[in-house]
Amino acid sequence: MLNEFKTWLLNRNYKPSTALDYQGRIERLCRKEAITLDFLAKNIATILPEYEITGAKSSYGRRSHTSVRQALRNFKMFVSMVNLQESAN
Repeated sequence: MLNEFKTWLLNRNYKPSTALDYQGRIERLCRKEAITLDFLAKNIATILPEYEITGAKSSYGRRSHTSVRQALRNFKMFVSMVNLQESAN
């Protein structure tokens, strides 16, 4: 799924370095929180607000010029797109 996320970012005209960075940030966040990527994907709507400006984990979300937060926001869009495609099939 992470490679598909990176490809999705590249198809949306993100620079290869940014796509790779966001992929890594999602992977590190899963390790940090001791959650699986599948759990993150299924619960992104409740997890993302924790890293937003007023969330309990906002300081981690602000890291590297908010790259963690941006990676999570993009991952949420990616997961939504995947879910739409799966429900259409």
